[in-house]
Amino acid sequence: MHLDFGSHRIENVALHWGRGLGGDARRDAPSSGTDIEVPAVVELLDQITAGAITAEQARDKLNRLTIAVKERMDREYGEMIELMEQPSPRSVREEIHFNNRWVYAVSTDALPDSIKIGVAKDIAQRIKSLQSGSATTLELRWSARGGFPLERYLHEQFDARRTHGEWFDFQGRPGPVQEINEAAHVFLQRYAERGSTTL
Repeated sequence: MHLDFGSHRIENVALHWGRGLGGDARRDAPSSGTDIEVPAVVELLDQITAGAITAEQARDKLNRLTIAVKERMDREYGEMIELMEQPSPRSVREEIHFNNRWVYAVSTDALPDSIKIGVAKDIAQRIKSLQSGSATTLELRWSARGGFPLERYLHEQFDARRTHGEWFDFQGRPGPVQEINEAAHVFLQRYAERGSTTL
């Protein structure tokens, strides 16, 4: 963009906008959230020093510009949030395609109720990789094909039991592996019936 100050034009000015820009000290300023490159500011100061424009003219112009940018970005941000909050069309929601990746559940004999639910193309290789960071032996408890959609569904189903990352605490549950299997079966059956699966 360019900035016109009287008869002088500052070409190719980089103006940035973002809610995280700037410090807290000037958060209440009308132009808060907008940044302009330093060389353009130096050129503007040179024009003030030369008497081509006044400091008040420069300040007013910059304030009007940054307020206009902020209003536009706020409007676009609000429109984006509205679009995100609208429900997806039914056809889009239900069109879920699986791949051949395995969804798996692993735990250790020492802590059998602390279970990791993950996804991998090669389970044996994934367990081998995970084992390098575990002091106790990891055991495969369950697996099924379904890829990332199935993994995401299981994570959502057991979110209340999530301890960190992909690990879930099933302590006090009589059959955690059976619970996982039943939840996966419901998901796979539902989408198989809708004809949306490609295994």
